[in-house]
Amino acid sequence: MRPITFGGRPLHEELAVRQDEIVASVIGSVGGLVPSYGALPREQLQNEFAAVVATTVRLFTDLVRDRRLPEADDLEPLREAAARRAEEGIPLGDILAVYHLGCSMVVDELAVLATPDDVADLIEVNRLLLAFLARAVAEASAGYLAASRETLSEAQGAKQALMDALLEGSDAATVAARVGLTVADEYAVLAIAIGAHPDEASPEIDTGVASRRKLRRIRHDLDVAVPEALASMTASTATVLIPAGQGVERLGDLVQQLSRAAGAPLLAAVEMSAPDGVPAAVHLTAEVLQVATESGRTAGLVELDDVLVEYQLSLSSAARLRLTQLLRPLDDHPDVLETLRVFVLEEGMNRRRTARRLSVHPNTVDYRLRRVRTLVGLDTSKPADLQKILAALVGT
Repeated sequence: MRPITFGGRPLHEELAVRQDEIVASVIGSVGGLVPSYGALPREQLQNEFAAVVATTVRLFTDLVRDRRLPEADDLEPLREAAARRAEEGIPLGDILAVYHLGCSMVVDELAVLATPDDVADLIEVNRLLLAFLARAVAEASAGYLAASRETLSEAQGAKQALMDALLEGSDAATVAARVGLTVADEYAVLAIAIGAHPDEASPEIDTGVASRRKLRRIRHDLDVAVPEALASMTASTATVLIPAGQGVERLGDLVQQLSRAAGAPLLAAVEMSAPDGVPAAVHLTAEVLQVATESGRTAGLVELDDVLVEYQLSLSSAARLRLTQLLRPLDDHPDVLETLRVFVLEEGMNRRRTARRLSVHPNTVDYRLRRVRTLVGLDTSKPADLQKILAALVGT
């Protein structure tokens, strides 16, 4: 097989002779062209990084000599180096930029040797260089992504361990020290009801895929907005712990942001708690969330103070049982019961808004409210009766 030659000299021999020169040129240029590499310790550039560049030049030299792309085992040093860069937080784009930089510098070094008679060989070298670059980039990316997944998994595992300890009321400080995290002095404890994305109701779309995509968007935005947040989520519910000082004063904005990311309504109940009070706070926020939902709320942020009366009325007691029985005659008249619920709980006893909400005429609303008087003997226009109706609706 005829060797590739530039200026009458075999190119692989020229590359072998110039390897140290090429490596030094790449090291001297990389910091100015790729800033994240410029921030690496000089010793690291001159030793570890230089060794990777030398390996890359050697592999390309072998390719030029043998016309055979390197095997996966040959590229293992590139995968390992990319994995280390991932652990150091170097962006993948910067790593790939370095490979392109190195290849362009090799071309610059070699092109000056070519003569007009070397056009065919120059074309072949460029073809080999592009094939080599594709293989090297693929292997480096694989090593980087594998390390990133491992790092992410470890970080998620550490967060989950701390969250489990807080939810269980166990020794969170010991767990935090073991996994390299810190227990906050106080947490905003959120119970969240996650509405359905329109795709989850579409017969043409896989419901599981739609719900997973929704959760992935929520998690991403939460991680970006509050990296220290601890969260446990399903397609319809979430428990989130946010350390005090990490934007807890803007929780309403955060809930809106997560709702936009999800493409679905989010209703969240919040309670501040010391670490040892997290289990009780989780229980309380779940109850507040349920009361808020039963009271007609569908989105936004709610605290116990916002639903004090409704919460108290929802507590189990003989009076609550008696109240719920007041509306039992409406069980056989679901349209009347729904109108009453919307009118009292959701539309502030505004008959026109209730009519629009139910897509009926305002006179229909009046008729159904009169049916309430007939069936249960309670009149929504009388304050005493309205209190009983509100209590009964909240208690059901």
